Amino acid sequence: MDFIIGLLRKVFGLEPRVRSVVGTFWVFLFALPLFPQLLVGQESQILRVFVQDDELKPLTGAYVLLYRLGEEDFSHYCISDANGFCEIRGLTEPSYLLSVSYIGFEKVEEEIEISVPIVLKTITMEIENSELDEVIISAEREITVGRVGISRVTVDDLSRMPSMNIDGDLMAYIQTVPGVITVGDQGGDLYIRGGTPAQNLVLIDNIPIVKPFHISNLFSALPEQVVNSIDIMAGGFDNKYMGSTSAVIDANLKPGNFRSYSSSVSFSPYITSVFLEGPIRKDTRSLMLSGRYSTIDQFSGYLGTDEENINFYDVIGRYSIKGDGFNCSFTGIFTNDRGQINEARANFLEWSNTAIGGKCLGYDERFDHPYEVSLGHSRFTNSEGTEDEIERESSVTNTYMRFDMQEYFRGFKIDYGLNILAQSFSANLNERFTIEQEIDRTIPIFQLYGKTEWKVSDFVTLQPGLGFQVTTLYAPTVEPRLRFLYTPYANNDLQISVAAGVYNQIFDGITDERDAGTTFTVYRPNDIGEPLPSAIHGIFGVQNKFGRYWSTNIEFYYKYHQNIPVSRWEPVAQLEIETALAESNNYGFDASIRYQSARTFFYVGYGWSLSEYSVGQEDVGAWTSGDIFRYNPPHDQRHKLNSTMSFEFGSFTASTNWEFGSGLPYTQVIGFDLFLPSPFDPTDFAGLARTLYNEPYTERLPVYHRLDVSLKREFVLSGIAIMTTELGCINIYDQNNVFYVDLNLLERVDQTGFLPYAGIKISFNQ
Repeated sequence: MDFIIGLLRKVFGLEPRVRSVVGTFWVFLFALPLFPQLLVGQESQILRVFVQDDELKPLTGAYVLLYRLGEEDFSHYCISDANGFCEIRGLTEPSYLLSVSYIGFEKVEEEIEISVPIVLKTITMEIENSELDEVIISAEREITVGRVGISRVTVDDLSRMPSMNIDGDLMAYIQTVPGVITVGDQGGDLYIRGGTPAQNLVLIDNIPIVKPFHISNLFSALPEQVVNSIDIMAGGFDNKYMGSTSAVIDANLKPGNFRSYSSSVSFSPYITSVFLEGPIRKDTRSLMLSGRYSTIDQFSGYLGTDEENINFYDVIGRYSIKGDGFNCSFTGIFTNDRGQINEARANFLEWSNTAIGGKCLGYDERFDHPYEVSLGHSRFTNSEGTEDEIERESSVTNTYMRFDMQEYFRGFKIDYGLNILAQSFSANLNERFTIEQEIDRTIPIFQLYGKTEWKVSDFVTLQPGLGFQVTTLYAPTVEPRLRFLYTPYANNDLQISVAAGVYNQIFDGITDERDAGTTFTVYRPNDIGEPLPSAIHGIFGVQNKFGRYWSTNIEFYYKYHQNIPVSRWEPVAQLEIETALAESNNYGFDASIRYQSARTFFYVGYGWSLSEYSVGQEDVGAWTSGDIFRYNPPHDQRHKLNSTMSFEFGSFTASTNWEFGSGLPYTQVIGFDLFLPSPFDPTDFAGLARTLYNEPYTERLPVYHRLDVSLKREFVLSGIAIMTTELGCINIYDQNNVFYVDLNLLERVDQTGFLPYAGIKISFNQ
């Protein structure tokens, strides 16, 4: 392990001489593609394909194959992206056989003529009830590329998870992914492979959203009904995603139905939702609206369950336009959360997102290369205080304009782009007996990236990339990244992948990690003159497929983070924006096995991990002798195991999820005293109670485990109406899982106990 760590540090930026050589090489490699007028055109034809379903919604991950007439093996291929789009270049024959396949849909085959330089083709696929045959599965295997560190989540994945809403939800699913940790069942914070929530980048239709997760960790702002596809990138992601040092969640919403209207309304004791979609102008314009409102505070406490004083809502809308050679969408997102994690406290947490953005994909034959333009604005605010007064608050505002383009240079496809971003940060900490602290700063950021793919042989593929971040306040960053794929059998029965790179971000978040009863975070830019938070990622993965239904995946990873701001530990439980800079080493492995057929799904995932922080004791306020203080942060979970099963029989669907996690670190208390701040008179004021902490995180909570189950059934009410019912239970065997111990109140706070639920959903289609 020490050898691997040392090698990664040398190659990816910690040795100045190596950094200079690597930087020069990458700049030379990517300079030419950024200037299209210097490129030499190819004397060949181009096929651009847009793949959609019968509602004209894009299909992500469809396989597009071209065969020369009379030949059995395909000569060209591409895989549709989140827009349903893909492009094939280098065509020299006058005609080809086009084959498009997507699991669950009828395969489309037709002969096409390549009579003009750029041919546009729209493929509309029909739903198939039976499984695809072995030929299609075999074709899939020959063209799949490695996605080490990346999980693509589909609507089917979300629907299999037991959830207190009849529709699936990203939050219910993502907690089953190895390497994704939550420190409790409330708060909405995700720790991915050792990174903190502030080190994650979340994009919804290219709009940066700071925290689209609700105060109850059973829900997010991304229910099944609004999702087209979601990529969870736990590390090693490419240069298209900059500004994050740990992980990326890239969600693409589905457009509304372009041909018919549909709607639904659902009720459960914990959440009510309304959904509507349909054409504004048939085949060219559509609208999708989703709204959900929690009723947890009204219905919790029945059947012996614990009362919870929390509530939230989310509203998502998407207006989509389809034209000849372009697709555009405009998205609005609004979320709000408020409540108490521990009702014995007087403090309330609240956060909200307000975002609007648009993006357009252009692929008209008048343009040599496809392009995507995005722009928008988002604002996140979180606060904490009493029911009547806000004591501290922090906000982040993002205004952006993004360009993503392609060029070809000597047969290499070059993806490149520019993101112009203005980030504003504000904070006001006005706690009792402390000096008021404020933050107010706006930072312009320019992010430039380029990446390509080089198929060295039938067995080896390289995907190098390079990114730059330039601001007016900090030194520019250079971020080389690389992916390597080895397929020893020239198909994807067995894939060996490696991903590595350098990552930087301009800001970070500060929270009092000792206190699990609050998730309030101060988001702030890096201090001018101080080194930026940065990270090095290294991932090695092996993926194997057995037959048509079984697949396995194992990944070993290492993340090294530098310049992590951690709040100084003081005896009084309060948040300070005066920080120390820490380093962290995070490594481990994830392993999973998956079985999927037409009606049965089975998944087991296991993760082992270790996270260790190192910080100068004179900076953070440590309790031991020595120059460096090391500790395991509260999200350091050694073992995590998940088992998910789903089975369809008749009109019923049964689902289960069992989760086990080893205990998380916590800090013990060594005593209490009364602190008398000047100039208070001791005859009038007895003093401020404060807690005296022991060394941080030297003890661990008990293990955590629970079993969730659900049973769904559909009833056809009429030709246009369907009723879906669900019975389920969270933590069916009522395991008493410790959330945390409130050391100031000397009170144990448990996670969700036995929680049965029932729901009903009525859907209308015209």
